[in-house]
Amino acid sequence: MLKKLYLFIALLFISGRLLAQAQVVKGVVKDSKGEALPGVNVIIQGKAQGSVTDFSGNYTLSGLAPTDTLVYSYIGYTSAKAAVNHQQTINMVLNENLEQLNEVVVVGYGAVKKDDMTGAVNTLKASDLPERPSANVGALLQGQAAGLQVTNNTGQPGSSVSIRLRGVTSTSGSNSPLVVVDGFPLGDAGGLNQINPSDIETFNVLKDASATAIYGSRGANGVIMITTKSGKKGKMTVNLSARTSLSTLPSGQNIVSNPEDYAIFSNEARRNAKLDELYTGQEYLGTYYPSVAEIHDGSWGHATNWADVVYRNALTHDYNISARGGNDHSKYYFSLGYLSQEGINIGDQFDKYNFRFKYDSKIYRNVTAGANVIVNFTEQKNNAMGGAGRSSVFPVYNDNGDYFFIGGKDYYHPLVFANEVTNKKSGKDIIANMYLEWTITKDLKFKTQMNMKYGGSIGDIYEPIGLTQKGADFNGYGRVDNYYDLDLLNESYFTYDKDFGDKHHLTAMVGQSYQTYNQRTSNLEGQGFVNDVLTNENLSTAKTYNVSNKAYTTKMLSYYGRLNYAYDSRYLLTATFRADGSSVLANKWNGFSSFAAGWNISKENFMKDISWLDNLKLRASWGQAGNQSVPAYSSMQRYGSARYYDGSNWQMGFGPGTYRYSSDYIYKIWNGLGNKDLEWETTATTNIGLDAAILDSRLMFSAEYYNKKTTGMLRSDKIPPNSGYDEITVNSGEMTNKGFELSLDAAVITPDASGFEWNVKGTLSKNINTVDKIGNNQFVWWGGNVDKFRTPITVMIPGQPLGAFYGYKTNGIIQSKEDGLASGLKGDMARPGEIKYLDADNNGQVTPEDRRVIGNPNPDFIYSINSTMKYKGFDFSVLMNGVQGNDVYNMTKFDGAAQYNRWTPDHTTNDYPSLNETRGYMASDWWIEDGSFLRIQNVTLGYTFNTENISWLSRCRVYTSVDNLAVFSKFQYGYDPEVGVDGINWGGYPKPRTFSVGLNITLN
Repeated sequence: MLKKLYLFIALLFISGRLLAQAQVVKGVVKDSKGEALPGVNVIIQGKAQGSVTDFSGNYTLSGLAPTDTLVYSYIGYTSAKAAVNHQQTINMVLNENLEQLNEVVVVGYGAVKKDDMTGAVNTLKASDLPERPSANVGALLQGQAAGLQVTNNTGQPGSSVSIRLRGVTSTSGSNSPLVVVDGFPLGDAGGLNQINPSDIETFNVLKDASATAIYGSRGANGVIMITTKSGKKGKMTVNLSARTSLSTLPSGQNIVSNPEDYAIFSNEARRNAKLDELYTGQEYLGTYYPSVAEIHDGSWGHATNWADVVYRNALTHDYNISARGGNDHSKYYFSLGYLSQEGINIGDQFDKYNFRFKYDSKIYRNVTAGANVIVNFTEQKNNAMGGAGRSSVFPVYNDNGDYFFIGGKDYYHPLVFANEVTNKKSGKDIIANMYLEWTITKDLKFKTQMNMKYGGSIGDIYEPIGLTQKGADFNGYGRVDNYYDLDLLNESYFTYDKDFGDKHHLTAMVGQSYQTYNQRTSNLEGQGFVNDVLTNENLSTAKTYNVSNKAYTTKMLSYYGRLNYAYDSRYLLTATFRADGSSVLANKWNGFSSFAAGWNISKENFMKDISWLDNLKLRASWGQAGNQSVPAYSSMQRYGSARYYDGSNWQMGFGPGTYRYSSDYIYKIWNGLGNKDLEWETTATTNIGLDAAILDSRLMFSAEYYNKKTTGMLRSDKIPPNSGYDEITVNSGEMTNKGFELSLDAAVITPDASGFEWNVKGTLSKNINTVDKIGNNQFVWWGGNVDKFRTPITVMIPGQPLGAFYGYKTNGIIQSKEDGLASGLKGDMARPGEIKYLDADNNGQVTPEDRRVIGNPNPDFIYSINSTMKYKGFDFSVLMNGVQGNDVYNMTKFDGAAQYNRWTPDHTTNDYPSLNETRGYMASDWWIEDGSFLRIQNVTLGYTFNTENISWLSRCRVYTSVDNLAVFSKFQYGYDPEVGVDGINWGGYPKPRTFSVGLNITLN
């Protein structure tokens, strides 16, 4: 009986404990004004259990333990926590996230509340960008901002990318946006390898003149502002990241790997050209060419897939460590980075070492000073020369183990360039800035900043005796190229920021800057060496050697100011002005202004009852920016030197004029005539924008329309030969870019009790480029000669886009001699199997007057989709970007595997011509293909571990990703439809598919 009593008491105690643990909690969630908040997530911390508040803010949770903690989260509000203990009712008040509401956007010489912005600006957090293996900061921006077109047309390690923002505005200099890092304008976007991507906090893309005019002469192409990571108050935290990547050759190799087919194609091409066939079992120039029968029956015994020889699976290692911390008086941040990247083409390698240190200190009660130093070292080996299309009939090595050369003048063996040729470049960069900020009063501040960028590089080239074209021509060829530049900039400005009453806010800024830039280069060249032992290390031992060097200096003095006014955060006005004086122009000074207005419609009283609308803002702006991108001293008469033969000796002469070679290196083009009327090129932009957010900001939308007009274009113009010159730099021409941009950010599924969330971002941009005037000209060639056609293929014509393709229109392939003659063609061009060029003017013959505009390299629109899903600790993201409606001039359309489609008498086709080794092609639309594509740019799967119970570890994430997973396109016989901004596919370096695994750790 006593045992039963004890058992009953024990069961009663246990059941009581269980009842106590199975606790039910109810409550109401409201905002700071007492309004109920529907849709608030109430989740038990560390568990996949929770609830969502109803329309009245009520929630109920059961099965709770006293030790549980509830987490309350809602978009636009600061999350809160509450311990359950033994409470049965827990009411919660969530406060608006003032940091989010008052988020500031970094603009030129200051920052503006996002709510008070009047310009077209996109803000990107580096932490939100996908994990991608890239040494170049610009590549990370691909598909991230509307209107920003990032083109990566090569897979070579360490290469730059091309970046265009709202089209092309100039025919001289760069069309890339200006990159400003921590207030220091570093130069054009696209080639920025000095900044370690892991050091970046945010990107701000400034697109309209309201945002960019403050940079005057450098802001015409837009501005990308980069804010790097700084120290933070608190104990030191350490971040470690490691990534290893494997890059592979994408599918779709455009080669003929079957040796029998290669021999058949070669014989056919020579036969059609009325040349002797090679692959007939004969010796030619010291090399035995087997017959097709020998290859077919296997008696030849050799077959080489040169893609397997030239390309490899390449490894990349990327390691970074950083630390940050601070107190009330000082904050610090430092980082170290190492990147080692192999190219998929043998012989290519890129290595980079980064160091950065940033320190901010309160040196007096109202004075703060700081310094930021970046040191960067690079080593690049560039020995790739292609070679995948080499004859598959012949082996890599001969029977002695030496390189197998085809004939006596085979200077293009890919392993010679990979193993024997020296082609490397080492560089170093130091970027430093120091600042002092004085808070004179609570409303008035003064800041001065000194910036310095030093860059230097050494290029080494040596081509061994007899193994390459230059090595044979000169009996060994060596070269050393030295480069040095120094950029110094001082910025000083006052900022006045004050509230007047409850509704008026004024910010005024005025400042001055002075910049000087120096560049020096020298080139040392040696020809004719006794042997290859010293390579280019002692050029004085060469039989002949040449030395050239140059230097120049440019300066710019600027004054600028900006005024921002906001009334009740509803009505917004911005005005900026900048005056720039440049040393490279004759008319040195010009002023650039902008005006913008914004209306926060959603803050009006008549909008208060629209509960589903969170934000609605209308913006409009107009402004100007300039361009002075012409060579130094273009406004002055320049003098040059040249060697000439006086009948017995070579002499050196000096006189007015300088020259450059034509693109085919046949002609000298004389310039150097000064233009005393040379002035600023100006781009005026009108922009109208609309921002909206609905459904508790679950859906955010932005739309922009712009019109950019460039006048006084700086360009080279032809002048009469009797002047003694061929060209002069002038202000002549006008060009327009207009278009629209759409951005969408949708929280498709917000974090719920299960821990699942899904966000989708998308962009769509359309730009129309038109050349309006080119002085008194109606036609100007744009670009140099193309060897295949012996003429340029791109032009400037009023009413057409810049760089439009120009040539003959075609109508398939000639099927009979009569067909060819009837088309206005003559001689061999009228034979069956030739391209049928059209007689556009119907005069009975095909002549150069029949050429027309045949294509447009500019896309109809570009777009991107970025989808991110999270579930508990897992994250999964997919980034896709695409281009639609652009034409690509495909120079490889009839190379490699395309020859299988050739016209023959037994296999007639209207798509491809016959093979002909000596055919002289004419530039035509036959080479043009649709360049539209959709690329799955990046897929990432990651997992973040729960580190709540590990005191020394605050974050641990592992991930795996694939870059360049797939491309969907109609483009044929080329590795990739994504080509350079000129729209021409030259073949080039394939972009690899890259598989990565990585680890990110944060230590407390």
